[in-house]
Amino acid sequence: MTNHWTDLRTGLGTLAVSTFLIGTTLLHAQEAQPAPSLEQRLLEVRTELRLEDGRFGGSAAPVLTSAIAQARYVLIGEDHITREIPRFAAAVCDAMARDGLAAVAIEAGPEVGKFVSSTLGKPDRLARMAALTKKYPDSVAFQNVREENDFVSHCAETSRNPGFQVWGLDQEFLGSAGWLLDSVIATHPGPKAMAALTRMRAEERTAAAEAQVNGDPSKLLMMSANKDEVEEVSRLLKVEGTAAANKLWGEFVDSHSIYWKNMQRDPDSNGKRARLLKRNLLANISAAPASGVKPRVLLKFGDWHLYKGFNPLHQLDLGNFVAELADGQGSRSLHIAVLGAKGVHRMYAGYNRPERLEPFVMTDDKDYGWLKPLVENQVSGAWTVYDLRRLRFQKMGTLDAGLERLIYGYDLLVLVPELTPAEMVQ
Repeated sequence: MTNHWTDLRTGLGTLAVSTFLIGTTLLHAQEAQPAPSLEQRLLEVRTELRLEDGRFGGSAAPVLTSAIAQARYVLIGEDHITREIPRFAAAVCDAMARDGLAAVAIEAGPEVGKFVSSTLGKPDRLARMAALTKKYPDSVAFQNVREENDFVSHCAETSRNPGFQVWGLDQEFLGSAGWLLDSVIATHPGPKAMAALTRMRAEERTAAAEAQVNGDPSKLLMMSANKDEVEEVSRLLKVEGTAAANKLWGEFVDSHSIYWKNMQRDPDSNGKRARLLKRNLLANISAAPASGVKPRVLLKFGDWHLYKGFNPLHQLDLGNFVAELADGQGSRSLHIAVLGAKGVHRMYAGYNRPERLEPFVMTDDKDYGWLKPLVENQVSGAWTVYDLRRLRFQKMGTLDAGLERLIYGYDLLVLVPELTPAEMVQ
């Protein structure tokens, strides 16, 4: 009598051996094939980008449009103060607006965000910014750049959202102590708090005059304020100040602490700043008007702030927070790095001083040497978009640590052949 179980086991054993042999043969065949080089991979994942009348053009257009459409949060990690990158960011706004754009989050303090929001749609928008920065020099980061201010205004207009907001998430800038003190004083706190604030305002004027002599920002009150005096004002405002006064003063305290730690070369300066960015983002999201539609947000910061995972400063910064937040919400974040191969930077030159222009080649910077193969393989005569998502978990030999961090920290890289400096609002 035939034992069917024995026959079945025997058949399965033969099949398993055959499958194993086939798999082994395929494995050896794959091992015999040399892995594509990094250069080959880069050519496979690159597309050509052109901005045509403010819209994406070239073979990169569908890559960008599809990726943006799927994301609730789009993050642009950039090189600062350029003409080209705000143009790209404006095109991103246009793409996001089709499905609802609620806010743009910027690398500036909350007071700057509120001020810019208050000027949107007004014909004297830039004149108002010029007046503010004349009264309080070096009190505004980046939104005193014409192209950056125009970009935010464009996003507000293209959103067609009457509730559109500008969220300033960062610490307030170096010269903002006078602005913040005047704003707190304007809330009319009690007599002891008012006396302490008035005294600090006089100290701020003296400090600004000292900084003006040679442009040294470390002389400014935001950097040099006595910690005991800052704590005294904090105690007095808790008793004699309004909620608005305490919020404004909290911005001074946070900013002062970050700059103080930075001057002491304390690595927690970067950590504290990253925590502030996250806290401010969460507060703005929580305060956003309830509408049944989840708000889409565009974030535009320096590229080191927006990595997923640890950034080059070894911080879990804003980009990582947004990636995790999106995951927890069941939505997506899209991280786009936008860098230039070369060009001219507009650089900070000291307190209340005109900026200096400085030519650069990005790969000459020790922090961006890893960019070399991407520059060498860029599209000729256009911008290049590298889809970094397609480079993950691929065999490409030993990668530079910075390049590997980019591949897993960003989804797309937009490489501009040459960046030109933007203009300051006058």
